[in-house]
Amino acid sequence: MESLEHVAPTEALLFILTCIIIGVATKYFLSSVPVPYTALLLVFGLCIGLLQGVAHEAHAFTATLSLWMTIDPHLLLLIFLPIIGFSAAIGQEPHLLRKNWGQILILAWPGVVVTFLLIALCAKFFFPYGWSWPQALLFGAMLSATDPVAVVAVLHEVGADEKLASVIDGESLVNDGSALVIFLVLQQFVEGYSLSAGQIVVLFVQLAVLGAAIGVGFALLTSFWLAHIFNDATLEIVLTLGAAYACYFVSEELCGASGLLAVVVMGFSMSVMGGRHITSRIKVEMHAFWEALEWLANTILFVWVGITLGLILPPKPSHPSLAMEVEFTDFLTAADVGYAVVLYLWLMVARTVTIGVFYPLLCTGHVGYAMNWRTATVMVWAGLRGAVGVAMSLFILFDPLIKSDEYKAHCVFHMALMAFATVLINGSTAKYVLKWLGLLRMTPQQVQVLQHVLQEVDDICSSKLQHLDPNPVLGCPDPKSVQAWTDTDARASLASAQRRLRRLKALSELQGGSSAAAASSKAAAAAAVGGRGWRQLVCEYRSRLLHVVKAKYGELYQHFELGTGEIGTLQEVTDEALDATHQHHHHEHQQQQRASADVDVEKAARHAAGSLSDWRRLKARLEAGGWGAALSRACGAEQLQQQQAGSKLILINAFVGAHTAAQQLVSEHLAQLFTAGAAAAATDGKPALSNNDTRNSPADSAVYDVGAMSHASASAAAAASGGSRASQQQQQGAEPDGELQAARLVLQESKDEVAAALQYAHEVLLPEHPALPQKLMSRYVAIEVLEEQLGFLESTEAAGLIRGEEVKQVQHKANLRLEQLQHARHWHLPPKAEPPQASPLSFLQRFSASSTSGSPAATQAAAAAAAGGGAEGGVAGATKQGPGGQRLGSVADLNYTSQLRIMSSASTLRRMSRRY
Repeated sequence: MESLEHVAPTEALLFILTCIIIGVATKYFLSSVPVPYTALLLVFGLCIGLLQGVAHEAHAFTATLSLWMTIDPHLLLLIFLPIIGFSAAIGQEPHLLRKNWGQILILAWPGVVVTFLLIALCAKFFFPYGWSWPQALLFGAMLSATDPVAVVAVLHEVGADEKLASVIDGESLVNDGSALVIFLVLQQFVEGYSLSAGQIVVLFVQLAVLGAAIGVGFALLTSFWLAHIFNDATLEIVLTLGAAYACYFVSEELCGASGLLAVVVMGFSMSVMGGRHITSRIKVEMHAFWEALEWLANTILFVWVGITLGLILPPKPSHPSLAMEVEFTDFLTAADVGYAVVLYLWLMVARTVTIGVFYPLLCTGHVGYAMNWRTATVMVWAGLRGAVGVAMSLFILFDPLIKSDEYKAHCVFHMALMAFATVLINGSTAKYVLKWLGLLRMTPQQVQVLQHVLQEVDDICSSKLQHLDPNPVLGCPDPKSVQAWTDTDARASLASAQRRLRRLKALSELQGGSSAAAASSKAAAAAAVGGRGWRQLVCEYRSRLLHVVKAKYGELYQHFELGTGEIGTLQEVTDEALDATHQHHHHEHQQQQRASADVDVEKAARHAAGSLSDWRRLKARLEAGGWGAALSRACGAEQLQQQQAGSKLILINAFVGAHTAAQQLVSEHLAQLFTAGAAAAATDGKPALSNNDTRNSPADSAVYDVGAMSHASASAAAAASGGSRASQQQQQGAEPDGELQAARLVLQESKDEVAAALQYAHEVLLPEHPALPQKLMSRYVAIEVLEEQLGFLESTEAAGLIRGEEVKQVQHKANLRLEQLQHARHWHLPPKAEPPQASPLSFLQRFSASSTSGSPAATQAAAAAAAGGGAEGGVAGATKQGPGGQRLGSVADLNYTSQLRIMSSASTLRRMSRRY
């Protein structure tokens, strides 16, 4: 066979390309296979490793395998761990991370200690290898690092509870760091060193505490730097990438601390305090970049782990360059496979004991979201092993101070096999475990909401075809073709949801008895409205409304109307309100609410199911004010007080706007419920609602802004009148069911919160700062104009109509203005007027004039614009008044640039009219 003594380092690229091809092909061709992506990669890697036992001549792929199979594990971790650790950590939801931080720390530190001690007991007393205690403990520390990437992917795929995914993912990230710290401490003993208790404490502090401190320091530095970069995708993305690698390198190589723990803490810290310093419009690109890097890193690592296992198992690699550091076949026997099966079962037992030991604390809700036996079972099943553990086994393999080849062989063998078995078995069956536990089961209330959503999806096509105007060139479409192309199986999903709802209702009737007698009287119906199932439906509507509100906040942030601190405050209070809603949803009342025939049903229902609480929480934060408000009061700084009041008005305006948008969606859904109620009434022989009544029955949505605070009372009155009209109409028509009552109740709660917010702004903030609304409105309009200017320049530049340094100057100035409008100290005082000079857009005017000089009509239009005269006529020959008083030509004679500007400005006006 050909010798591979001189392998060029560039051959390593072939392995990366091979992994990319395997990953892309697996993702594309095997996406429908019910096996996790990482498990398939392990299988393909195992096949590649086993094929190396077939005799063959040396070739390029053999050379690249020889480089990657003998790679220094420290270099391997340096290449991939910053990507995997930082990407997963910064992607955590800040609110969930803060809420679950106690559970994560408990499972990642004391939990790891319990796990590795139990595994060490198995290695010491069950395995016939005769290992010493340090060797058994090091083996346990190596196997205690979890990597539930496959389970987390399944949780996201099936739409499971995001709280559970957050705990599993966060625990695994810190778990890897803590297990690696314990591993590095115990490795000293296996190498033959004797450490005192003081030296162990110092080493632990150096690895763990110093590593975490370095991570926090890099997070603060990176966040500070990101706060001073605005709307520059290249700089922001490269800065986060460089910071992740720098944090790992400084911690691991320069300070002797845990690089993985430092990177994870850096990512967590930036998620909580610094992730929002990333420009809002860059976040999508940032997420895509890190997601692609994480996918590539996981693809390479899992293929590499599979190949490593294939090279360990017989037959031996046919080429000597692929031989491992230790001859595994000299120490491995068939009995070791049986011991591996026992070890897999013991890992599940150890994980179960670990979760069980801390379950009394985890289920209380004091250290995070309360855990139940179902979520605890998923936590046990999510104890997968992965690349970090395999890398630690290679630490043992390539450590020259560890003399026992037998110990090295069994560590690498069992670690690689456990990674393969847990990913393949646990990862592949995670979805079925979730179904068996009922975590994917929908409540009757969720099925009802899903039923209406699917019905609306199914009606979109027919509604579009019904109101579609003929195209002047193409005419009308073929309805059958459109329906065939837009068939999304909504009807099949709707039928499935209806069958599921009928089964749930039938099961409920069997468990609770017949409901015919209860429905015979109005008093019993009122009691049913206050019942547990109805409370769950109300909580479901509240949850969906709050999710819409939170999404609206994100939209305002995307349009630069909210700063990083403001979006953080609003989303935090919304998350807290969602937590309170979910607690109401799972809370069992000790006494069943009962109502008589003359009781106020809505009042009793409000008392039974709680209410929206995001305004109460936001108001508490507004009144607290923080250190800035205390400093402004103490110093008597009027400008600082105005900035604080302006920030409060921004929060209130965003709150009102988000709730108004959510009310619109609930009103549309309520109109559908009224329509369904009218149809049911007509079927029963009762008078049905007319079309106008059906359309207007939900309460009208008023659009509020900070410039119209004086209309708060009128808006609240309109909301109340809308609710009363709905009440009158439902009394005239069919008797509303529980879902209709729930939707109306949540809608009215949102309106009450909007009215309370407007009242607070009108009575508390505006009397002291009457000029603030105009300043804020000027700020919003200025942001709209700047966005429009940037969009117009980008569209014309992309079309190849303009280029040059002047365009870059205008874009830079617009971005600078947008950045300044994010800070109160800037938008309170408009920029000073600059000395008169040529307008930066003068080149566009010159370009417009030169481009229209080719036709007589354009020449006449340019002359009329220069003269500045002429009356406006009809559409064909009318001249338009442009910005700055200049005259534009007729619509037919406008050049492409002017048409773009007019259409863009029209869209801006429509968007502004809807928003303000």
